[in-house]
Amino acid sequence: MEYVVLALQWVMFHVGVVVTGPVILAQALHLSAVQTGELVRLTFVITGIGSIVQVLFGHRNMLVEGPAVPWWAAYLVLAGVAVAAGTPMAVVRTNIVGGLIVAGCVLVAAGLLRVIRRLSFLFSPRITGILLILIAVQISGVGVRGLAGHGSLMFLVGVGVILLGVMLVIHTRGLLKNAALLLSVIAGWIVTALVGKAPAVDLSGLSAVAVPRFFAWGSPTFDFGFIFALTVLGLLLIPNQIGSIKAMEHTTGNIVPADRYDRGLAATGFATLLAGLTGGIGTAPFAISAGLVSVTREKSNRGFLLGAFIFVLAGVIPVLGQFFGAIPVPVASAVMLISVSSLMVIGIQSVTREHLDMRGSFVVGLGLLIGTGIMFLPQEVWASTPYWLRSVLSNGVITGTVAAIALEQGMLGSGKREHTI
Repeated sequence: MEYVVLALQWVMFHVGVVVTGPVILAQALHLSAVQTGELVRLTFVITGIGSIVQVLFGHRNMLVEGPAVPWWAAYLVLAGVAVAAGTPMAVVRTNIVGGLIVAGCVLVAAGLLRVIRRLSFLFSPRITGILLILIAVQISGVGVRGLAGHGSLMFLVGVGVILLGVMLVIHTRGLLKNAALLLSVIAGWIVTALVGKAPAVDLSGLSAVAVPRFFAWGSPTFDFGFIFALTVLGLLLIPNQIGSIKAMEHTTGNIVPADRYDRGLAATGFATLLAGLTGGIGTAPFAISAGLVSVTREKSNRGFLLGAFIFVLAGVIPVLGQFFGAIPVPVASAVMLISVSSLMVIGIQSVTREHLDMRGSFVVGLGLLIGTGIMFLPQEVWASTPYWLRSVLSNGVITGTVAAIALEQGMLGSGKREHTI
């Protein structure tokens, strides 16, 4: 029973992040209601399979492998530019499929060629900390919008969920402490229902079982611009891979062997390739999973694996998928913010592990300012930027981290160090 409770906590904590991308993407790609439901369920399946593969064969850490914001944000950029240039939406979708298939293959190859081990000297604790702080800032924006964007009453419910979750973590022990966020979600969901704000769950017309199809958007087409943009994006997400694993290392105190980093990259490539073959969204390890472990102190792989299996079930059993998708957004956003606060602290601790001299201060300060500054820029700023480059430059996490690496390694003096992985 304990593992079932912990598994449900893994699912309910991450489900808000998992479903956000497909819902937003479906509108931009002009998907029908049926296609939208298929995309949401497919995302559940890929998240579950990717997470299981990572724990059994990849980096072997309890990091949910799910739809990464940079991937679906890149879809939006590529689709907008291509449609404006006269490309039919149906072709845009098959171009995305082709680009993602190539990107997934490249990431698998990069993992097998041990790219991360070769680049490990770039990722000092300082750089890793900058990356984690930027991820926390980016996710906090999503969390705060979800918390405050549904009226003052639901905002108060969300605040109550945060307070309850923090109190349970601080003042309880055992299963109550380990399942603090799940209990907070349940309590918030009940209060939301009592005030009449709970989303309706429409189960009409749902089949008992729905297995995802290969090439749901049609046979892939291979456009150079889409291939280049998505492949470069995949490679630029390697720092996210390293940062997420480092965050879990910091949380658990267990050092991950160097070869597991590259195996984790190959597993991410496999999940991304699977997403391409089925018309889904590319994946990456969720750094917020480390925040969840940091808050609850629950380190059981069994609960995590069962949670990943439940994600798969939610994808092939539509009724179950509808149920998890109906968690009130302010409630899901509230528990997300609790975890993100821990991720932010992990990032700060990583940055301060090394003495901050004048050079280091500029690396940290400029990296964080560049990254967060880009997050505040309106999309119109990038209107004249080539579409294959826009999805990269407009991402504050990627740009801020790359800027910090460039400053540390070259622009502010020689920064090459011994391997940190």
